[in-house]
Amino acid sequence: MARRASRTARRAGALAAVAAAAIALAGCFTGERPTLADGPAMSGDPAVDAVLQRLDAARTSTFSVGYDVLTRFGDKRTAVTVVQAGPARRVITVGHIKFVVDDTAAATCDLDTSACSTTIDAARISDTQLAPDFFATSAAIRLRRDAAARIAPAVGSTEPIAGQQATCVAVPVTGSTETYCALDGGPLARLDAADLRIDLTSWSAAVDEAQFEAS
Repeated sequence: MARRASRTARRAGALAAVAAAAIALAGCFTGERPTLADGPAMSGDPAVDAVLQRLDAARTSTFSVGYDVLTRFGDKRTAVTVVQAGPARRVITVGHIKFVVDDTAAATCDLDTSACSTTIDAARISDTQLAPDFFATSAAIRLRRDAAARIAPAVGSTEPIAGQQATCVAVPVTGSTETYCALDGGPLARLDAADLRIDLTSWSAAVDEAQFEAS
């Protein structure tokens, strides 16, 4: 019973963190650029920081990737793609919802209806427990939180994922061990946690410009 209560509390905390990250990122998605005087904070744990450095770098990288996402609550699987061309242009497609950021322009589109808004509406994918920037900033926020709450040393490793070399860290926290992996140039390659399992299924350095069309 105590373990179940602990995991429930952790899941609630994870959802709150994702929601907070989505709100904090809204300005970033619509063109504003947050600044940190001394750069992103590191944890002080080499294994954790190796992954954090890659996730932080993912915000400015160029790539096209695919993911398989398992939302453990309800056993929901979702296909996700991310196309990013540097720091100000990206397209994230989560199921039938597509987020487009092209410099200062933004849109959220429903691919089933072709209806679009002119904002990034993170609530449209709340059932997946993903934030639109789950592959970079949101993953880094979550890893920093878990690193601060770890109950034993983190364990680093490397492994091939989707044909690419990934750097990983397993972080023991109360009730579970959370695993994070990232590619050398970003982005997130795996998250295995109590509430989510995210697996990279494909990676390419090529960018399809047609993806930046709103619908």
